Amino acid sequence: MEAVSDSNWLMQYRILRLVNQCRRLIQSEFGEKLHLTDDALREILAQFAGRSRNQALQRVYAELRLALIDLEGQDELLSAPAAPTGQRRYRGQVIPDAPKAHTAEPVASGADTAVRTGVTLVYRGQVQRR
Repeated sequence: MEAVSDSNWLMQYRILRLVNQCRRLIQSEFGEKLHLTDDALREILAQFAGRSRNQALQRVYAELRLALIDLEGQDELLSAPAAPTGQRRYRGQVIPDAPKAHTAEPVASGADTAVRTGVTLVYRGQVQRR
């Protein structure tokens, strides 16, 4: 039954037009060429639309999603897996925590400890301690 459903959603002209627009925008932004014969085309489109910073792709995918809901009814929301708590992200990618250096520092006065909080910052690839 699912295979029949998968082949029917591409038979609608409006939906096919939206899918082709998404494919063109994905090709221009990510360099990935998607084919209409891909088995998981809907999931791939959802993943790329979720990662995209292109407003046009997000708008076209939202239109596609609404058209699919009109055609087939409500479906489950496809989303990227959530990062476990404690992990930091940069542009959607999980970044590893910096290794904590255990160095013996001399005991400083109260004014010095207020300035040195032990925070490690990464700015343009350079590690800076504060």
